[in-house]
Amino acid sequence: MRARMNTGNAAATHIRLHLLGTSMALAMLLLAACGGGAASKSTGSGAASGPTAVADARQRQDARIAFLEERAAGDPLDVFSLNNLAIEHQQRARETGDVSEIARAEDALRRSLKIRLNSNYDGIALLANVQNTKHEYAAGLALAAAAIPLKPKSAYGYGVLGDAYMGLGQYKEADFAYEKLIELSPDLSAFGRRAALFQTRGQIGDAEGSWQEAIKRAKGDGTPEHSAWAHAQIASFYFALGRVDDAAKQYQLSLDAFPGYVHALAGTGRVAAAQGDTARAIEYYTRAINAVPLPEYVTALGDVYASSGDQKNAQAQYDLIGAIEQLYAANGVNLDLQIGLFNADHDRNVAATVDRAKTAFAQQPSILAADVLAWVQFKAGNIAEAQTAVEQALSSGTLDPLITFHAGMIYKAAGDTAKAKTYLDRLEQTAPNFSVLYASTARKALEDVTAQARGS
Repeated sequence: MRARMNTGNAAATHIRLHLLGTSMALAMLLLAACGGGAASKSTGSGAASGPTAVADARQRQDARIAFLEERAAGDPLDVFSLNNLAIEHQQRARETGDVSEIARAEDALRRSLKIRLNSNYDGIALLANVQNTKHEYAAGLALAAAAIPLKPKSAYGYGVLGDAYMGLGQYKEADFAYEKLIELSPDLSAFGRRAALFQTRGQIGDAEGSWQEAIKRAKGDGTPEHSAWAHAQIASFYFALGRVDDAAKQYQLSLDAFPGYVHALAGTGRVAAAQGDTARAIEYYTRAINAVPLPEYVTALGDVYASSGDQKNAQAQYDLIGAIEQLYAANGVNLDLQIGLFNADHDRNVAATVDRAKTAFAQQPSILAADVLAWVQFKAGNIAEAQTAVEQALSSGTLDPLITFHAGMIYKAAGDTAKAKTYLDRLEQTAPNFSVLYASTARKALEDVTAQARGS
């Protein structure tokens, strides 16, 4: 039995905390969004899905991990097994959301590179992905750039290179890397990544087409989580556009492919909250958190409780965030943007969070970081600074509903009624139920600026 490395035809393993449906400003642990990580190919039939296929895939994964650990322990020079062990840990992180799997993957890769550095393309490229997963994009970029010359016709390096550029807000460079990736390997990973880039630019038709291509390429590849991921991502995309029914259907398809898939459970909770079904929203968010207490889902459950008037249960969820942050920090994952947004949304340590948001933006100047900085500055009362930052967040052409909301509120506070009305109108027309925390605030703000526009 040998695990097979497949860095050229890999599914995405980006464990960023920006789920595009929750909002690009709240991060993809899925990347959960769409980053780069190789996955060893399953030897299953490929067509099956559902509980049996998931259980079978997990059994095969457990066997591969045990086999690779035994090989690596028995041969101190076995770079191949260490690299493939890292792949398995990254895939498990995708499936379970267990952040400690990222630390295990990094440990295996550091051991691999200690044995062989100069010609170890797989080890370097996989470590680049781990750095991106940890939101250390400058390190990810340097490693990807070092890996590519070793195998310039291997697709995987271009994927992680593009991911690093995305995290650093260098979207033209990311576009080049992803085009090269698609040229070399037009698979699930390639189309998922390009879809995320199209969303960043507000190119909705192109994004939808790319997500649909990703779904096609996930079918029958032997790993049920890949199909679940693709369906969950297009569902989040539809939710961000206000297409709630389409989102619900895709989240269900995700659960059909991979029962208990945490991101589809949470997505179903998000849909229920938007539809005003508080009990169902609490049920599904709770199921997701019981599986894996990801910070964005813990926060979302707290917000559902808060919107229903249950402040006690809301506070219990919010109090978990500090412990979760410590867990992520212990495993080397940077949550500065996520915690910054949480603090701003819930008026916690806002003044201190300004410096943290500034530092995060300096390190990863993406539209996501610009948006968080804008919102923290707004909550701190620094309206001019907030306006500067939100204009950077809008500069790519994004139509993300949370960024749109932030822009409307900031322009309203700045006295620019026309721009405030433009963004708040867009939000009302496209995604009026984008947030249980802020939907009513957005409607009231739109009423205010509309009245001001009529009176001027």
